Parts: sequence; structure tokens; C-alpha cells
Amino acid sequence: MSEPNQGRLDDLEPDLASGPPQTGHTEIDQALHGLADLASAPLSDHHDRLAKAHEVLHVALDRAEDQLGNAESR
Repeated sequence: MSEPNQGRLDDLEPDLASGPPQTGHTEIDQALHGLADLASAPLSDHHDRLAKAHEVLHVALDRAEDQLGNAESR
């Protein structure tokens, strides 16, 4: 038996009532916070806000990858 709401698009929406998820990484948390109200922001702001979040996440992942590589080489 299937659930009545299974497969509905609104099931894919994150529950942001409590705010964006917290990762414990200040830069990432700030980037996610900057996207929390993206759906209600003017469309003209979307590109800049998404680009900024992308850059922050890219730098954080590069940093983590470098730290992992350094730890493995020891």
C-alpha cells in the first residue's frame, strides 16, 4: 500500500521553518543562511546569491580535500 502523499513535489521542499541546516562550519552556515529565503527573493538576486554560496562551498570543499590529502600522506 502506498502513502497518500508519495511522489508529490511539495514533499521535496525542505522544512526551513527552523532556518537553514547548521553544519558547524561558519562559512558554510552563512552561505546556507544566505539562500534560506531565495524563493521569495527577487529573481534578479538569485544568480549573485547562488554564485556566492557556490564559491563558499567550493573553497570549503577544496580546503577539506587538502586537509584530507595532508592527513593521508603522513
